[in-house]
Amino acid sequence: MLSPTVLAYVGDAGHSLDVSRVLQRRAQDSLHLLTVSPSAVESLFSDDRLDGVICGGSLDSDQLQQVVDATEDQQADVPLFDLSNEVAAVPSTVDVHHLYPATDATRVADEILEVAGPDDPDRGPGDAEDKGQFGDGEDTEAETGTTGLPGGMEPTITTDAQWRVVDWDPRLEDRLGVEDGTVSGLALGEAFPALSDSTVRSLGERVLDSVSPDSVEFRTDGGEWLQLRAVPAGEGLVWFVRDITERKRYEREMEETRDRLEDTLERITDAVFVLDNDEEFVLLNSRAEFVLDVDAEAVVGERFWDVFPAAVSTTFYHEFNEAMETQEPTSFEEYYRPLDSWFEVNAYPSEDGLSVFLRDVTEQVRLQKRLQSLHDTTQELIVAESDQEIAEEAIDAAVDVLEFPLTICWRFDETTRSLQPIAWSDAVAERVDEVQTIEYDSGMAWDAYDASELQVIDSVTIVTPNSHHPGDVDSSLLVPLGEYGLLGTYATEEAAFDETDTELFRILGTSVESAMTRAMRERQLARRNERLNDFASTVSHDLRNPLHIASARTELAHDTGDTEHLEKVSASLERMETLIEDLLERARGQQELERETVSLAAAAEEAWEGVDTDAMTLEVTGDASFSADPTRLKQLFENLYRNARDHAGADVTVLVGPHDDGFYVGDDGPGIPEGDRDEVFEQGVTGSEDGTGYGLAIVSEIVEGHGWSVEATESSAGGARFEVHHVHSLALAEESTV
Repeated sequence: MLSPTVLAYVGDAGHSLDVSRVLQRRAQDSLHLLTVSPSAVESLFSDDRLDGVICGGSLDSDQLQQVVDATEDQQADVPLFDLSNEVAAVPSTVDVHHLYPATDATRVADEILEVAGPDDPDRGPGDAEDKGQFGDGEDTEAETGTTGLPGGMEPTITTDAQWRVVDWDPRLEDRLGVEDGTVSGLALGEAFPALSDSTVRSLGERVLDSVSPDSVEFRTDGGEWLQLRAVPAGEGLVWFVRDITERKRYEREMEETRDRLEDTLERITDAVFVLDNDEEFVLLNSRAEFVLDVDAEAVVGERFWDVFPAAVSTTFYHEFNEAMETQEPTSFEEYYRPLDSWFEVNAYPSEDGLSVFLRDVTEQVRLQKRLQSLHDTTQELIVAESDQEIAEEAIDAAVDVLEFPLTICWRFDETTRSLQPIAWSDAVAERVDEVQTIEYDSGMAWDAYDASELQVIDSVTIVTPNSHHPGDVDSSLLVPLGEYGLLGTYATEEAAFDETDTELFRILGTSVESAMTRAMRERQLARRNERLNDFASTVSHDLRNPLHIASARTELAHDTGDTEHLEKVSASLERMETLIEDLLERARGQQELERETVSLAAAAEEAWEGVDTDAMTLEVTGDASFSADPTRLKQLFENLYRNARDHAGADVTVLVGPHDDGFYVGDDGPGIPEGDRDEVFEQGVTGSEDGTGYGLAIVSEIVEGHGWSVEATESSAGGARFEVHHVHSLALAEESTV
């Protein structure tokens, strides 16, 4: 079994954690890493188990030189791995491997383990197969014949105080394109044209003035990149020349790769961020910065849980950790209270960390909750018993669920052909003393109802006077409730209602309309049931008496042979027929109206032909046109004619004509006592011995079905007069008598 690889890290202990993490993973935990300062590096070499020394990125050139010198002094047979990007004079006896600080961490770890790993524990200086640009590790001094030049790490040039070349490393022949023996005594720029760049002279002057080493990077005319470090040496300078072309190429490729990655991330509409194995931010796209309300530069390198401490012990924490442990992707939805937001999260783990795709779904979640609340409201509307109760439930939903504080509900009144307010919010009541009625054809609100079209009214339009506004407002949203009314909500801000608001309010309006339709049908059903009860009562009571008479008289006629009894039987059967016809008329009165424009005079005369008028006289005193159901209007006139005949006699004169907002039917009979006029339209009330008590009740129902009203009064001849009012579609003919 191989022993663990033992490496020493010289430099900042904080930086060693990054190196240690990657090395441990690549070595499958078969690794020991020690961290020491540059001043204590000599103590390392007393342990012969050491497999290598890593010179950290935090070292400066003096500290790097200190590590190199200690390695030479101790004759340590271990490789050095330089991550500092600094320059030092390295003897040929020291095995140095220079690794670019910007190199991918995994690649760095692999190169270190390739040289110092357990597969080849006896590998020593000069045995490395690939030293890249650091030379072949042979004795430079023996090869060149020069003296006093530092060998190993980088080739050098020595110049005197006049910048003349005193000595140089022949390894520069290929790098700078010169030949041995042709440059000594020449000025630096003349001897090495590649170093004639102005940045080189600036560097030298700066080092001579400050007596401190310094470096520059520049590109030669041939396209190579060089790093030049000038170090004071007596009155002159020592120039360390490093070819960094490959490093620059690698950095450029890395930058291009990063740019492509960042461009790809920016094209993703979700918020995306990447965490490393220490749960620290590696990168974020701009959408992530916006959604998380952070600055990428400020949080990169920070632990996610330090930036968002409130997320610890939440679903975020548990799911992220489980994903990293199992290396399985995870998806979840979670609320983060500090940002007051809901997030849809998809996290994808890898060996290097966790990639997280985050989508702010706060609006979708809130919309879903509002829709659920509207659904609950619909259930409440279903059990509401009246339009008033339905409207009040709708107002509560608009205020509490949709957050529309200024909301009003109007109900269409068929009698006045107007929209009457039946419910409104408390905020409306605080703004106005009285919510106004919306009159027929009075403006935008009426147009919305009449056209059955939802309307969003902006601030430009809304400045015109409109009685439906609850005070000064800048936005208005109107939803018609079918034929039943109008629901309106208002705001003091311009363009306050977006598409979502509009759709939710429309859904509420649709629910209210459905509830009112149900309530109307239930009322109709109740009335039908009432008529069925009436019918049953009539069959059991009113028809029982003429049936009893007919039965008794038939028996007497059979016993006595007197035909006078048969006349009574005939009269009883006729009364039964009349009762049945009246009941059927009431039943037919439940049918939907089929309106069309009719003539008052023509309708009155047609109905006259359908009644046994005997010696009765009809006088039509004028004409008008209006919208009505012709069949039901004929029934109305027929019942009024029969009423006149039954109460005023066979020779009665009936008068029909228009008045200001409707029409009338009168006679010259005895009239109706003033105290009885309010009761004559009730079922079963009759002042005639032969009457059924249903005729005027039928008239009242026909009038109500059209949205009109009717009252009993006195005619000009002292008889009865029945006036129909609120016929809003009435148009008087020329020369009509009122």
